[in-house]
Amino acid sequence: MITLLQKARPENRTDHMNDRVGAFFKVVLGQSGVLRDPIPGIAHFFTFWGFILIQFGLLNLILGSFNGSLPFLGDNRIFAIVLDVFVVLVMFALIVFAIRRGIVRPKQLNSSLHGPWDGFIILGLILLVILTLALVESFEYAASNGAAWTPIGAFLYPLLGHASQGTNVIAYRTFWWLHMLTVLGFLIYLPRSKHLHLMATPFNVFFRSYRPKGELPLIENLEDREDYGVSKVEQFTWKQLLDGYACTECGRCNTVCPALNTGKPLYPKEIILGVKEALFVRSGEILGQDSIYNRLGVAGISADKTPEEKEDHHEPLVGGIISKEALWSCTTCMACMEICPVSIEHVPKIVDMRRSLVMEESDFPQEVTSLFNNIERNGNPWEISNDKRAEWAADLDIPLLGENPEAEVLYWVGCMGSFDRRNQQVATSVAKVLKAANVDFAILGPEESCTGDPARRIGNEYLWQMQAMQNIETLNGYGFNTKATSNGDGDKEQTEAATAVATATALTNKHRTIITACPHCFNTIKNEYPQLGGNYEVVHHTVFIDSLMAEEKLKLLEGFDKRKLTYHDPCYVGRYNDTYDEPRRVLTVLNSNGVTEMQRNRNKSFCCGGGGGRVWMEEKVGKRVNQTRVNEALETNAEVLAAGCPFCITMFEDGVKGVEAEEKMKVEDISEIIARAIETK
Repeated sequence: MITLLQKARPENRTDHMNDRVGAFFKVVLGQSGVLRDPIPGIAHFFTFWGFILIQFGLLNLILGSFNGSLPFLGDNRIFAIVLDVFVVLVMFALIVFAIRRGIVRPKQLNSSLHGPWDGFIILGLILLVILTLALVESFEYAASNGAAWTPIGAFLYPLLGHASQGTNVIAYRTFWWLHMLTVLGFLIYLPRSKHLHLMATPFNVFFRSYRPKGELPLIENLEDREDYGVSKVEQFTWKQLLDGYACTECGRCNTVCPALNTGKPLYPKEIILGVKEALFVRSGEILGQDSIYNRLGVAGISADKTPEEKEDHHEPLVGGIISKEALWSCTTCMACMEICPVSIEHVPKIVDMRRSLVMEESDFPQEVTSLFNNIERNGNPWEISNDKRAEWAADLDIPLLGENPEAEVLYWVGCMGSFDRRNQQVATSVAKVLKAANVDFAILGPEESCTGDPARRIGNEYLWQMQAMQNIETLNGYGFNTKATSNGDGDKEQTEAATAVATATALTNKHRTIITACPHCFNTIKNEYPQLGGNYEVVHHTVFIDSLMAEEKLKLLEGFDKRKLTYHDPCYVGRYNDTYDEPRRVLTVLNSNGVTEMQRNRNKSFCCGGGGGRVWMEEKVGKRVNQTRVNEALETNAEVLAAGCPFCITMFEDGVKGVEAEEKMKVEDISEIIARAIETK
C-alpha cells in the first residue's frame, strides 16, 4: 500500500511542522473531529483509546509467554485497572455502534461500494478481541491463585466455577491463543476493510494541507504538459490517495452536501471510496505485472465479492466508478471537507477530475461553452464589451485607478457588480459607503477583467491562468503587489513575469488594499494569485466596513433597520476564509433585533447553489439548492435575507421567486442596508 502511494505524483507536505504535531495530538489523540457528533463520537473515543491500551496489554501477554512483562506497565495494578475500565467502555461503545448500524441505520452509513457486512464484521472482531482478553485475564487470575490480579479477572473468576488449577492453565492457554489469533486475523482483514483508517488516519491528519483553504492546486507548465488534471487514479498525488486509506466511511460528508441533500447524484463519501477502489483494482498495472505483489497475489483484489461488482470496478475512474454527473453536481462549497473528522480533501479531487474532462476531452455541460468563450474574448461572462465595465459608475464621480494611481484602496468591482443589473445596485452601495467614510479609493474600470474563478472551478485551468496573469500584470503595474517575487509555484515564464513588479512597487510606499464585494474574486485574488506571483492585501467588503466602524470613520444610525433579518454565510467568505463575526457585527449595529440565525449557519452554512460554476449551469435533477436555502431562511420568519455575495444574491432572488415568497422576504447585500442608513442620517 505504501508502494502504491510512492507511484503517485509527489507533493510536499512537510511545512508547518509545529502545526502538524499539534493537529496530531488534537485530532488523532484527542479525537476532536469525531467528537463533533457526540453520541458516535464518544463511543469512538472509547474504542480508539481502548484499542491503544489493548495493544499494550497484548504486548504484555506476549512477553508473559516468555516469563517477561512490559517495563513499568506489566505488573502495574493502575495500568490493569485503566485497561479493564476501557475494555468495559469499549463493550458499551460496541452496543451503541450495533444499535446505530442495525436499528437506527442512518443513510450516511450506506455505501454503493461496500455492503453493511464490513461494519458488522469489524464490530464482531472487536467484540471477539475484548471477550477473549477478558477470559484470558479471568483464567490467568485463576491459574495463578490471584497473583495475576486484574479487575475483570477478579470479577469473572467466581462466575466461572472452581475448576482445578490444571484446567485453569489449559483454559488460560486456549484463550491466550484465541486472543492472539483474533488480533492477528484482524490485522490480515484490516487493509481491505473500512478499518484501514485506523492505520492511515494519524498520517492523513499529520499531512493535512496548511495552504489557504481556498487555494486549488496549480497545474504547472501548462504549455508543455501531456496531461491535465486526473483521468487515471495514479495521476492523483500520494496525499490524495492516502485520503482513501483514511476514510472512516462515517458519511458525515454526505449529510452536509448541498447537492446530495437536494437529490443530485453526488455522494462525497463515494468519491473518496471510488478513488480508493480504483487504486486497488489497478494496483497490478500500477506496480507492474512482474512485481512481487502480483506474484504473491496481493495486488488488484476487489473489495466486493460478486462477478458483477468486480466487473463494475474495472470501469474507468472518470465516467465509470465516479460518474460525470456527480462531478458536475459539486458546488465546491467545501462543507464535506469542513466536517470530515480525518482531514480528507474532497474538493481538489473533484476539480482535478473536472480538469481532465474539460481540457483533455472537451466534455463539459453545454451551458458553460458561452461562459468560456465570453471570458476569453470579452474578459467577462457575457457578450458585453469590457469597455463598458465602468458604465454603472458614470454618475457617481468615482475615479479610475489610471486617473488616481496612488489611491489607497482599489475597489475590485467584479463582473457581477459591473454588468449584472441587480448587483450594480450593490456596487453603487459599496461606493456610497466608501465615500461616506472618506476612503481614498478608485476602480480599474475597463482595465479590470474576470478573475477566472468560474473557469478554474469548472476545470478550465488554462483560461484561469490566462486571466490571472493579465490581472496580475495590471495590479503589479499599479504597485499593489506586497512581494517582489512569487512563491515558486508557477513555471519559469510566469515567475519571471511576476517578479517584474520590482519596478512597479516603487510607485508608492503607502499601505494599499484591494476590497471587493464578491467572495469569489476575494478568494481568488487573495489565495490563488500568489501561485503566479500576485501577492496582495485583499479584504472582503463586510470586513472592511467593520474596520471602518471600529475606527469610527463610518458612523451609522444604531438600530436603523427595524425589520427582522437573517444572514447567510457565503461559502467563499465563511468556510473558505473563516470570516463569520464581522458581517454580524455590522448588522447588529444596524438592526435593533440583531441577526436571527438560520438552523445551518457559520461553518455549517448551506450553500446557495452557485459555487463551482453552478451559477452558470442548469439545475435539472432534484430540488433546487437555492430554494432549499430560501426555505430555511423563511423558517426564521425574517423579512430580509442579508448576504455578502453577488452569486448568493442572484441565486436567492431566483429562489424567492421560485417559492413565491416575494411578499414575505427581500434579499439585500449588507452594503445596501448601510447605504440606506447613511442616506437617512
